[in-house]
Amino acid sequence: MSACRFGQSSNKDEGVISYKIVYPEEVRERGFAAFLPTKMISTFKGKNYKISIKGDLSLYQLDYISKSNGDSTTTLFRIFDKRMYHQHGKDEYLFLFERVDETRLEFIEGETKVIAGIECKKAIVHFSNPDLRNITVYYTEDIKIIRPKENSPFDNIPGALMEFDINFKGLELKCVAEEVKIKKVNPKSFIVPENYTPSEQGEIDELVTSLIQ
Repeated sequence: MSACRFGQSSNKDEGVISYKIVYPEEVRERGFAAFLPTKMISTFKGKNYKISIKGDLSLYQLDYISKSNGDSTTTLFRIFDKRMYHQHGKDEYLFLFERVDETRLEFIEGETKVIAGIECKKAIVHFSNPDLRNITVYYTEDIKIIRPKENSPFDNIPGALMEFDINFKGLELKCVAEEVKIKKVNPKSFIVPENYTPSEQGEIDELVTSLIQ
């Protein structure tokens, strides 16, 4: 059920957005579908931003933390009892997106859609590569999320993403916001837990890829 709770904060610059992850029917019918992530949580507070992706079985969780608008970025991965993290270097990028070709952003005037109780604006991401299909995005500027620049198709979309498509390692998926809670967020949400150990980005990428293929 969709819901929106703006709470008592008027700035709307900290809170949590919960998304459902939707796959094409042919993917949902495959044997490994039960292991695919089904939820994405976006937590934000000022210049700090966190994405968490998990499945219904709670076998694993993938997190991305950006602090001070991308000055410090970290990927965390938990599978069963194994917990690891990787501190990004300047040339690395968000785990969720592979390098994208040049894009052009088109804002569609007069077309809106209500998502999680919020009227959202529409935009289309056009790729210079003709082999990549355009992406339709719905977003709201009423929520003040400061997302880091991570060479993603959504770098220049203002505010909060409410519905968008992703091609992650050949897997097509759609994220749709189900609930928005504007509330106080604990700063500890953006700290790497002490029970996580350092790892290379490649090791985390390999483990994530093995889960979805």
